[in-house]
Amino acid sequence: MKPCIKIFGILLILVGILLLFTPEIIFGFLESNKGAFWVYWLAILVRLVLGAILILSAKESKHPLAVKIIGGLFVLAALIFLFMGQQNFQEFIATVLSAFTSYVPLVGLVSIAFGSFFIYAFTGRRAKE
Repeated sequence: MKPCIKIFGILLILVGILLLFTPEIIFGFLESNKGAFWVYWLAILVRLVLGAILILSAKESKHPLAVKIIGGLFVLAALIFLFMGQQNFQEFIATVLSAFTSYVPLVGLVSIAFGSFFIYAFTGRRAKE
């Protein structure tokens, strides 16, 4: 499961770089596809799968508690999206897109930091306790 998390970390870093230099690619894609049925289900599925992977492999990381909490937050977000329904999800995405446009560089940096954390946490052996 470590390779999946490292790939996810690399993807987060790449998205963060895109947000720093060409945010219109990400925001344009989200804006044009926010009403698509597949986006709603993909958002739920990706969060559930990644959350489960993070929770199950937390013991293999350098910071198991942090990884387990982040995994739990992923699962919680997936459940919230599931119970809010597609219509409310679309409204949520529209609100987030308009609210975060002025904070795009900060969001990019946070994305790079999270990606870097995942790669760091699952590289090498966990320190002996």
